[in-house]
Amino acid sequence: MTVVHLAAFAAPRLRGWPRLQAWLVDRIKRAALRQLHASRAGELLLLRVYLIGEEATEKTLQHELMPTAPAWLQRQVDQHLREEQEHSELFAAAMRERGMQPPAELRPDWLSRAKIGRWQRIARHHAPHFQQGVLVPAYAIGLCAEQMAERVLSRHCAVLPADHPLQPLLARVLHDEGKHVRLCMRTLSLSVSEAEMPHLQRLLAEARAVDRSFGVSGAVGMYLAGVWLRLRARFVE
Repeated sequence: MTVVHLAAFAAPRLRGWPRLQAWLVDRIKRAALRQLHASRAGELLLLRVYLIGEEATEKTLQHELMPTAPAWLQRQVDQHLREEQEHSELFAAAMRERGMQPPAELRPDWLSRAKIGRWQRIARHHAPHFQQGVLVPAYAIGLCAEQMAERVLSRHCAVLPADHPLQPLLARVLHDEGKHVRLCMRTLSLSVSEAEMPHLQRLLAEARAVDRSFGVSGAVGMYLAGVWLRLRARFVE
């Protein structure tokens, strides 16, 4: 099988409305982060969201990828799982430091559940088109999710002051997410033939469209949550 160049999996340059939408989402989310960090409850909400994301990745690795991963990939999947588990432990510890015990059972919000559901349907639809079966759509959607996490964490690190207590934690997770992006790219390059690339590009386009479709509404919701928690904290004081 011919190895596909990793550049083929990079996020495409956006044009027109998608580009404007991405700019709007970034501006709104930067403002939302400042609102959320203005209260302890807002900061805890951010940590909870990150913890839920890490645990969702763990479940995918354990229940969807690990049972089907070929021998050549198993060591990388194991390492990825260990790092996601470490991230979960770090976010949980940060919540405890701020006076909140992480819930025993974490459930994504309805927006995240809707996005995950659409990604799962895309994966099932495209799996029969690849020689490696479900492995390819699982890693394609995993790539989109890891690229999203890298973008989210980069923004968060940029918004926070350099001496903020959460900077070391976010920087560490950001570094690992960059590794996970490259892992997904390498796995796809080794799993897909040249003939399958057009179909993979359609799959990636659909998965990225799902991510963008929730962008503005999710950003506005995040901003409003930050404002409400900041005002509530002021009334409590």
